[in-house]
Amino acid sequence: MTVTFNIFQGNISWSALVHQLNSDILLRHILMKGNVNTIDLNLSYCEETGKGKITNKNNQLIGDFSTYF
Repeated sequence: MTVTFNIFQGNISWSALVHQLNSDILLRHILMKGNVNTIDLNLSYCEETGKGKITNKNNQLIGDFSTYF
């Protein structure tokens, strides 16, 4: 499956091919390419829409992601 990431600060976007959808894999991609200033991130995901949110430790929305099969 393909995951498209969007980080709002810096307007950073990229896509990655993943074989398994879990938070460890998503966080690794975000930390490597997202140019975020913290490792304390939370992810939420809706299976029905295939979309997720990336928030920081203050529960502020800093980005989102979408899955495509």
